[in-house]
Amino acid sequence: MVLLGVILVLLAAAAGVVLIVGTAQLEDTVQIDVLGGTLSIPPLTLLVTGMVVITVFWLGWALLRSSLRRSKRRRIEAKEATAAAEASRAEEQKRLQDEFAAREQALTEERRRREAAEARVADTTTTDTTTTDTTTTDTAPARATTTSADTYEAGSSTAGSSTADPSADAVRERSDAGPRHGESRA
Repeated sequence: MVLLGVILVLLAAAAGVVLIVGTAQLEDTVQIDVLGGTLSIPPLTLLVTGMVVITVFWLGWALLRSSLRRSKRRRIEAKEATAAAEASRAEEQKRLQDEFAAREQALTEERRRREAAEARVADTTTTDTTTTDTTTTDTAPARATTTSADTYEAGSSTAGSSTADPSADAVRERSDAGPRHGESRA
């Protein structure tokens, strides 16, 4: 392709030299009507002007084609960059969603474990309270037998239940506290 271009350039240059030499010998002027007037130009000037016009035309054509190619390449690169950014954003969003789901699952598991531990503590406390109430009733029949559950239901505070057995208050205080974070009672 390059060789063909070189051959064409050499042929055009040879033809230009032949035309210039051939028109240099002509002395008659050429009459051209331009914008309502007449212009007298020697044939050699007309030939050189034609060569300059054609050269400028082809130079403009080459610049136009190269700029169109460059702008097309930039548009393609911009589309590819946009697609890559969109893919990266989508991947990041999916990663964040997966991370969020994993955290939610961990929190749900932690809640289940805590509820199970609280249920076990509540069962243990209920069993302890029942045992304490039975023991209190059996050992002190003359005293008023107020259970911690009765005191709690009546709306009295821990300080107001001084007539009840102190061991029942201690059991109730333990059950009200519940398990602490990371602490398991079994």
